[in-house]
Amino acid sequence: MLKVFIHDVRAEDNIIVTCSVNEMQKESTMTTDIHTHLGSERMSIHNVTEHDLPEQVDILLNRMDTFGIRHAVLTPIEPSISTKLYAEASRINPERIHYACSINPRPLDDAQKLLKEYVNDHTVALVLDDKMYHPEDPSIDKLVDQAIEYELPIYFHSDQMSAATLALVDRLSTIYPTGKFIVLHMGGLFGFPQVLPLITRDNVFCEISVTLVRLVESPLRMFLEAMIQEIGVSKLIFGSEHHSEYPDIMAALNMINLNIESSRLIRQQNAWQLLKLDYC
Repeated sequence: MLKVFIHDVRAEDNIIVTCSVNEMQKESTMTTDIHTHLGSERMSIHNVTEHDLPEQVDILLNRMDTFGIRHAVLTPIEPSISTKLYAEASRINPERIHYACSINPRPLDDAQKLLKEYVNDHTVALVLDDKMYHPEDPSIDKLVDQAIEYELPIYFHSDQMSAATLALVDRLSTIYPTGKFIVLHMGGLFGFPQVLPLITRDNVFCEISVTLVRLVESPLRMFLEAMIQEIGVSKLIFGSEHHSEYPDIMAALNMINLNIESSRLIRQQNAWQLLKLDYC
């Protein structure tokens, strides 16, 4: 059988990842990517314009097809990456491309009105970026309360999970036991050990982009292995940050020696249950 190989060069750390496309498609069938961005390369995600959308969506779909990704959730970070831009992108292929909404909790009336508009436009999650709010601002609670009424998962985005953001996740996940709280990037390489006590709760989850690749090569890997041994993989959800990361993410998942069922949970079932997408 002919095998085509992808060589993905990571400029920032000069690593070349080689992957068999046949193997990737077999391993990743029906995978859902709950956190990704448009852009020809990862460093260009802030430069995409409305004029670029058809081309950029086509690039994303081609990469998704190559790596067996069925659904992707575009995840804006206001103000640098616009929710309205990603909402427009999702309309190009609404069966496979979905979008989360990034909203500043202040002013609260505007935030709540905007959230309702995005829900009516079929957004699938609310993004809270730590640069957009103060963790002790009561408006966050009210916006989160509204999102939970709409049955939206809450994404927490930060480069490295700060103590203040960690305390916010702790507080909200306690106050709202029916909420679904997802820490993007696993809280960062050094934040992940701090997130671990929270993900033992029924309503807190970790999305694996960026950090998993670093974690499996780090001494901190022991925290990941301990978590998997203690509570399994039901709290880990597949995300990429950018489609150029697919080879590395797939390779990192292979490095933690998951069985077929565990792999399916991370790539498919955990996301399906949280986002309630149509997977026909």
